[in-house]
Amino acid sequence: MTPWFLGISFLISSSLAGIILVFLISGSLPIFEKYGWEFIFGEEWYVGETYGALPMIYGTTVVTGIALGIALPLGIGTAVVTSEVVGRRMRYILKSVMEIMAGVPGIVYGLLGMLLVTTWIRDLFGLVDGNCLLTAGLLLGVMILPTVMTLSEDAIHVVPNFYREQAYALGLQTHEVIIYAVLPQAIPGILGAIFLGTTRAMGETVAVMLVIGSLDRIPDPFYNLFAPAQSIASKIGREAAESIGVGLHWNALVALGLILFGMVMTLTWLAERVGWTGRLQ
Repeated sequence: MTPWFLGISFLISSSLAGIILVFLISGSLPIFEKYGWEFIFGEEWYVGETYGALPMIYGTTVVTGIALGIALPLGIGTAVVTSEVVGRRMRYILKSVMEIMAGVPGIVYGLLGMLLVTTWIRDLFGLVDGNCLLTAGLLLGVMILPTVMTLSEDAIHVVPNFYREQAYALGLQTHEVIIYAVLPQAIPGILGAIFLGTTRAMGETVAVMLVIGSLDRIPDPFYNLFAPAQSIASKIGREAAESIGVGLHWNALVALGLILFGMVMTLTWLAERVGWTGRLQ
């Protein structure tokens, strides 16, 4: 009974993934037939005239990079302290707080970002409008922090005590035990946490849509983090209802979804090859 159930579950999940991929490819064909690679590398997006995905790809990459720059040091640092420094009771409290944060809906983060983060960025840097790449990146960093922290803490906590005991027996101090004995064993799990946090940041829609500024343009200069921009997910979320499932506008949005799907699948594959196995195979 169990093998049959597992087999059926595998077929259903695989079929759903295949259906999604077929839908994205078939819906993207008209736009790629007309524009080819120009769609991916084009910088102009005017509905009914021309479609270029590069500003959205750029926005997705930048806000994800900012989010990782915030979440990785804070998340991994907190995971180390929670697992190796504080007591069992404090570990339970910190883990509970992080898991509660992970369960907060994205729209709530978006509303808090509109109310607090955009105002703080605007006042701190003297901007006219706080909706920009930096705001979206900061908000995403807070959103993926619980994922990075909890999964990294789990990876560190399950390292066998044998490694700690051997390190102490050699005369290492606590911080040396963590750096040289514990973390190397936990790296595969930590890398998996990083990849999962990255894919969540790339796919977040509503929260980013509310604070990124929604301007389909690469900033000039390109490293200007205070400029409004657009991510792939926020672009699809903002315009999907307007296109009503027909025309090149709809095909362009589906093609954006295919690009995002490819980016996420690539990171997932890397997580399997590097993060969860601990080495390239």
